[in-house]
Amino acid sequence: MIRFEPRKTVMAFALLSVSAARLEAQEPKPTNALPTAATSSGALAEPVQAQPAEAAGKPMPEVVVTATRTAEEVKDLPQSVTVVAAPEIARHQAETPNEMLREQPGIWSVQTAAQGSPIIRGQMGNRVLYLWDGIPINNGALFSGPNGYFNQVPIGSVERMEVIRGPGSVQYGSGAIGGVINIITKQCDEFPDHAEFGGDISARYGTVDEEYTETADFWLASTNFNLFGGISSQNVGNYRGPDVGVIANTGFNALGGNVSMAYQPAADQTVRLNWIYNDRTDVDNYVQSKLNPDGIPRIFDPYEERMLTKLDYDLDNLGPLSSELKFYAYFQDYDQQRERRVEAVSSTTETLNNTKTTAKQDVFGGGVQNTTLWDTSWGEHKFTYGLDYRTEDLRSDQDLFTTITPPDSTTESVPAGKTPNGTYDVFDLFAMAELHPLERWTLSLGGRFERTHLHSTPSPLDVIPNAGYSLADLELDKTWNAATWSVGTVYNLTPDLDLAADIATGYRAPDFSDTLSTGAPIYSSRTASLPSPGVEPEKSITYELGPRYHSERWDGSLTAYWTALSDVITSATNGTVVIPGQGTFIAQHNSNAGEGYVRGIELAAAYRPYPGWTLFGNGTYTQGWDTRFHENYRFIPPLNGVVGVRYEALSGRWWAEAAEVLVDALRNHAPADQQDAGFSTDPGFGSPSASNPPLNGNYEIKGYEVTNLRGGVRVWHDGHGRRLDLTLDINNLFNERYREAYAQQELVAPGLGAVIGARLKF
Repeated sequence: MIRFEPRKTVMAFALLSVSAARLEAQEPKPTNALPTAATSSGALAEPVQAQPAEAAGKPMPEVVVTATRTAEEVKDLPQSVTVVAAPEIARHQAETPNEMLREQPGIWSVQTAAQGSPIIRGQMGNRVLYLWDGIPINNGALFSGPNGYFNQVPIGSVERMEVIRGPGSVQYGSGAIGGVINIITKQCDEFPDHAEFGGDISARYGTVDEEYTETADFWLASTNFNLFGGISSQNVGNYRGPDVGVIANTGFNALGGNVSMAYQPAADQTVRLNWIYNDRTDVDNYVQSKLNPDGIPRIFDPYEERMLTKLDYDLDNLGPLSSELKFYAYFQDYDQQRERRVEAVSSTTETLNNTKTTAKQDVFGGGVQNTTLWDTSWGEHKFTYGLDYRTEDLRSDQDLFTTITPPDSTTESVPAGKTPNGTYDVFDLFAMAELHPLERWTLSLGGRFERTHLHSTPSPLDVIPNAGYSLADLELDKTWNAATWSVGTVYNLTPDLDLAADIATGYRAPDFSDTLSTGAPIYSSRTASLPSPGVEPEKSITYELGPRYHSERWDGSLTAYWTALSDVITSATNGTVVIPGQGTFIAQHNSNAGEGYVRGIELAAAYRPYPGWTLFGNGTYTQGWDTRFHENYRFIPPLNGVVGVRYEALSGRWWAEAAEVLVDALRNHAPADQQDAGFSTDPGFGSPSASNPPLNGNYEIKGYEVTNLRGGVRVWHDGHGRRLDLTLDINNLFNERYREAYAQQELVAPGLGAVIGARLKF
């Protein structure tokens, strides 16, 4: 059971209530104060201006674009959708995009320093699709385990996030088996009658890791042109854990920004250019950091650079067959260098083998999408269809630097064994329809055809000598075709109560990591991958059902789902392999041997008993089972949830919140987890072993309860939009010592810390 300590919760809520009573007593009560809008997670946004729906006492409808590729109200979507809006992002003062998803229902998002791999319904890595303004960040080089792709976006550029919990293959193609996360960046959408400009500057400091984050945004707008520009800088040091002090190799530096320019050449036409850049340097990794005798960190990333450019051309109201026509094209460039340093010490010499891997990924893509609307007496029908295409050029190089001391000499060589270079091309045709057979009934249908082509161009040095495979095994020219579909419905039982149901298929084509990966995985010290050119696509089908309630005071949803998985790519070990400069490893091959299910229940609720007050909470239960091998699936999070209370002054001047994070023990692990460093006593020494045993018996990760307090105040405003806001977050109030499941970058989670932020808007 979840370990629950009422003393802590009562103390935290008492502090909040006393503070609220004192501050509110000092403020006048406006007679025309209105409720605030609620997000799908129960978090309240900033007070909103009066609108017709607000005057009736109900929140304004929440609109998202990710679930149907067009603007749609959340209540009309059969799939489960989580929205993390800008006010909630500002309140939580997250250090990375990954941390913005913490405390959300159905998402297990652990703190892993620079890394960030949210788990959605038991899926992570290349089984969850990351999007930037609707285009995929995932590519043919992404592997199935924890990775840092999701965090390679400048922190200050994120306006909001929209998450599909469940398959998104119909909307976005391969890889969206567990879900889709769309990072929507800041831009200016206004075209006023006369020129306007503005911006904001913000800064914050985090005590637990000496984090310094600064952002600056600027925008200007005129009748047919607008411009937005932003820059953000981060310097994140090593964090502190309860009873262990500073934990080395857990920090990073980042510098990035985004630019958005829009031009309207004519009425109902918009051309927009978006650009984003992020540069992360000195990315430390705690996992395996203590394996070398002299304490030289085993894994180190000197730099990561990601640049994305997107051009959109939108045409609206073209006629009865086209209410919205979109053309888009994009380019992505990613560069990374990773060092894997293996040290050996004898009685007379020290030898350091530093394998430097440089990765280069270029992606060109584009597409067209059209939406047709038509009205009937029962509602508005929508038909959206289009095509996507992208081509990826994936390359990497390796160099081995061997330093022997004494006499302190270094030699350079090119080691054998790496994933070969190549291209990865994806073509899609898709169509989605939203119909209203009855006034209370919304029916959603969708389908997609996808063609994926992988072509490798290996060199002889890509082959590890005497490893049981040849150059021919790395020469792959293969095409996979797939069709996915979905059927969903929302029925309004009463004006406040809906019943939603959805059936959707998922699909993931093999990539270079699945088929041709060779060498030691990044975060394992005991296994190495060998080519598996025969693997085929993974498939899934998800059934979900549940009620949703929304009224003036209540918002809530309960969703039960079942995902059947087939042809799951799994790893099996057989023999050993020697990798030059790195050592001897257990050999690992992939095959489509997995089959089973993941099922769960997701609950979210918010109750507004009085103006300004909100009680909120959510809970997630997940279970995964491989029916072929009769064992648990990997990356299944423990039972977890959040309960909290928030007060927002009706004047809009201040707010305060207390949240209690409750996590049960992770007792049921997959056998493959026994190779995961996150289950060992000290991940700094790598995988569990005789000298570094599991953290707890039977590889259990104990449950915990963490209290977080947050608050903010508007210290100045001039009535014209210019203002100064201060925010204070106190995380892990009682300095709880714990480790999060599947967090390889933690000895323990961060201890008691405060994050102090200021934002000046002009």
